[in-house]
Amino acid sequence: MDSLKTDMVEAAGRIVQKAGIGALSMAELSRELGRQRFELAPYINKDEDILILLLHSLENEITQRVSDVVAKSQSPKDKLQNIFETLYDLFGQKPYYLSIIFSTELVEKYSAVQKILVRIKSIAKIHLVNIINDGRKEEHFITNRSTKNLINNIIGSFRSFMNEQWVIDKMVREIELLKDVRD
Repeated sequence: MDSLKTDMVEAAGRIVQKAGIGALSMAELSRELGRQRFELAPYINKDEDILILLLHSLENEITQRVSDVVAKSQSPKDKLQNIFETLYDLFGQKPYYLSIIFSTELVEKYSAVQKILVRIKSIAKIHLVNIINDGRKEEHFITNRSTKNLINNIIGSFRSFMNEQWVIDKMVREIELLKDVRD
């Protein structure tokens, strides 16, 4: 990813983190970057393009991080644990991704957002299927439940956990904003 694109992702993330997804616009991104809108035109032309840029960045980061974990010579149990630790770390460093993932409004409003989120989930599922099946062969994971059922439960639990983290982070940001307004 080139420098301006990276700067745009980081600036968009700061906007989402400070003011929420609703504040994300071409005009606000230009202001945050200290650039003119026309300078951003090679990458984005409308507000939806900013979201797509963020989601492509998320997809690339997840793909890279998960691939790095899977490539290591570890037991399936350790791989499974390390995948979720690295994802937790990613969302801790860049919580703005969670704001996008958990926004039902965005998914309903933009079909491109939904397609990318489905693709990201598919990437995770493919790796998890391999890890769980390897773990079953090596008898690390012993259960009568189907791999599909296990994966859906694992992803659902992680999603629920991250949603709780996101809600807590959002409440803290709102309290800080109220505190700044009072001061």
